[in-house]
Amino acid sequence: MSNRRATTPAGPDHVDREERHGVVIIGSGVGGSVTAFRLAEAGVDNVVLERGRRWPITPAENTFPRWPSPDPRLLWVGRRPPVPLLSRVPWLGSVTDAAAQKLLPRSTGLLDVLPHRNLTIVCGAGVGGGTLVYGGMLPQPRAEVFRRAFPAELDYEEFDRTYYPRARSRLGATEFPDDLLARSEYRSSEIWRDALVDAGLSPERVLSTFDFDRVRAELNGTARPSAVIGQYFLTGCDSGSKLSVDRTYLERAEATGRTEVRPLHEVTGISQLADGRYHLVVDHLDTGGAVLEKVAITCDRLVLAAGGVHTARMLVTAKATGGLPRLNEFVGAQWGTNGDQMYTVKVKAMPPGGPHGGPPAFLTRSRDGTAMVTHGGGGGLGKSWILVPGMGLPDRFGRWTWCSVTGRPQLEWARGSDESAHRATKDLVHQMARHVDGGATVHDPLAAHPVVLHPLGGAVLTKATDAYGRLHGYDGLYCLDSALMPGSTAAVNPVLTIAAVVERCLDHVVDDFR
Repeated sequence: MSNRRATTPAGPDHVDREERHGVVIIGSGVGGSVTAFRLAEAGVDNVVLERGRRWPITPAENTFPRWPSPDPRLLWVGRRPPVPLLSRVPWLGSVTDAAAQKLLPRSTGLLDVLPHRNLTIVCGAGVGGGTLVYGGMLPQPRAEVFRRAFPAELDYEEFDRTYYPRARSRLGATEFPDDLLARSEYRSSEIWRDALVDAGLSPERVLSTFDFDRVRAELNGTARPSAVIGQYFLTGCDSGSKLSVDRTYLERAEATGRTEVRPLHEVTGISQLADGRYHLVVDHLDTGGAVLEKVAITCDRLVLAAGGVHTARMLVTAKATGGLPRLNEFVGAQWGTNGDQMYTVKVKAMPPGGPHGGPPAFLTRSRDGTAMVTHGGGGGLGKSWILVPGMGLPDRFGRWTWCSVTGRPQLEWARGSDESAHRATKDLVHQMARHVDGGATVHDPLAAHPVVLHPLGGAVLTKATDAYGRLHGYDGLYCLDSALMPGSTAAVNPVLTIAAVVERCLDHVVDDFR
């Protein structure tokens, strides 16, 4: 698969090793895993570089840090200075430098927290990307909202007929089963459903990437309680009940023998050589974030699939520093939050039992489909609380740009860019809460400083790329991940749509790699 040779250190730019490959994929989340599988299926060898570690499910059922937890494996700090991280998140209150140093030892942990003056982004880090820590939901957007959000080149009927069913099947989608609703651990799901019905809202049964036999094993005491006590959102399930893409698409890719996954390999530079090949500078890390070796990798074709933050940052950096100067003016543009919102609901008369868990059983949408909310277990909030994530359509988008002063990419995103999504989702939550038996109160703790769990855009389809993910200005350079999304996936959780869009792209570009 590769050709490696040792090199001799020679000054600050030296590398410890050089390699050459045909195809390199940066990132192992949804887009990277779909790409690896489709290329391997087509007989194309590929190497997947992932900056995070592997999080394999073990017989001891102790894979993940529990949330909330002081476990140093919880947060990705890596080689970034840890001190400013917590102190720049307003809703955490005043955090001193000394406290931040103590709370954030350097680690290649599960959650990457990226503060900004107007919001905080939270991403998954590791083999499997964001699906390690997502809620597992796979809703499909309404047709009219999809057409409003996506470019005309994407035909909703084709997606509905071909790509959404394919992605659901390969991601392992399963509908929340009836028998779980009778359990006390899911009483909050029944409360949520009944309140939606009484409010005149339509509950939709959730399709999610959970192995419900493992969930039943959690309930029956033969697997470690994880999802059923809320330990699934912002963390993984030690029982193995949540199927992240490293256990679906990527596992199938590796089983072919044509995909090699390299955990703890962080790409720090991208450029094109005179002969048209791509050159990567890669830091091989230990789990504490220290550099074990620096590797130079050249490849004939390069796929960026590092997610809705890191793909855009790498491309903006490569353009500004001369590595990829022909990238067009849309690189970094139309970055969005997917309209992410987060509420908590305190149920005054929550029945005994719990803590109440997940995955979610029901979602509901606004009449026009431009806003959606669902529910989840407290995950540390306590049994009287229901966590209510929501999504809507952003009003405005942000942009990743290059800051010549700091020599780093930076995000420009204005406060209030998601105000319509905030109003629409909050209205749905209040409609539901008014119909909870015994009463409920809605809390909006992140209104002044949102948390973004679904960062999207920065290399948008048909703008920074052609209609199939080929980046303009370069042959053999692709974006195939959430950065292709136009700042939104049409008011739903994005994983299903990302997988479907990447599947569609690969139907058209896979022959490039042969």
